[in-house]
Amino acid sequence: MLPITERTQPQPRPQDPSPRERGPVVVLGHTGLLGQALVRVAAERGLRTLGIASRTVPGLNLARQADLAPFLDPLAPSLVVNAAAITDLAACEADPSAAHEVHVRLPGLLADWSRHSGVPWVQVSTDHYWNDIENALHDEAAPVGPPNVYARSKHAGEELALRDPGCLVLRTNIVGFRGRTGAPTFAEWAVNALAAGEPFDAYTDVWASSIEVHQFSQALFDLVAGGARGLLNVASHDSLSKADFIAALARAAGYDPQLARRVGRPARQRPRRANAMGLDVTRAEALLGRALPGADEVIAAIVASPAMPKLTLRLDLALEPLELRPAEATAAVAAVDAGAAGGNET
Repeated sequence: MLPITERTQPQPRPQDPSPRERGPVVVLGHTGLLGQALVRVAAERGLRTLGIASRTVPGLNLARQADLAPFLDPLAPSLVVNAAAITDLAACEADPSAAHEVHVRLPGLLADWSRHSGVPWVQVSTDHYWNDIENALHDEAAPVGPPNVYARSKHAGEELALRDPGCLVLRTNIVGFRGRTGAPTFAEWAVNALAAGEPFDAYTDVWASSIEVHQFSQALFDLVAGGARGLLNVASHDSLSKADFIAALARAAGYDPQLARRVGRPARQRPRRANAMGLDVTRAEALLGRALPGADEVIAAIVASPAMPKLTLRLDLALEPLELRPAEATAAVAAVDAGAAGGNET
């Protein structure tokens, strides 16, 4: 682990400036699934944001001590959210040093910088810590058993971040639409598989407390506004298997839930993966003063997303053909054209 340099505690500011006078909310990893949502939700709240990612600021590496403070100090941010991550498990196994740099060194440097600057920050972590034979909800004190490089590096990053008393560390499992060609999120993969109309496998023994990414972002900003610090679980208060989640998504979106074949996960997966990732969100709900969304609300938010593909008009060839008189045929064609053009939906 990285050594943490002791710094003097920051002095309190004389007054809290108005939102327009505050520095920007800096979002690290703003091009990812979560980063995009954070920028959008911050804008809805009237907060100025600045997104930082390796592909948008060439040559900048905030995991280098020589880069981080000289870049962040002039910005005088009001908040930093570290949503940067390498979520490809195989990529982390292939290059552990890259995973260590993003998941361990970066939060370690942010913790050191925050103790010196007094700027609050959020470290977004993971739920990829537990293997079990049944569904379970894990609270923040549950012992962890990270099964792969990704999870081990994320947990090491948590520990470094929590050395800064001003940091908020959030464990979660987010779902939503990212829109990156060739790299679908779980929701994008599930919707595409359902839309293809061919049977596919859905695991009955992999469970998670998935939360829609904008719901998570709203909770993050509310917790920051309330002064939350330390380690918290922020997720759905329900934990569903992947098979049950996909089936519920199919029903809500108008697809055939039977397309998802209910199977157990493979006995040997490479890389090894966690399977019982349910999160107990009792503490976060108490701080928020409200319930976090249940599975039905999460799925409803996915279906209501502007990025959710619309069902295409299908003519069921298995039905017996209708014999229409010429006038009826003309009316039927007109109805089909109206539906394809975005007319009335049934």
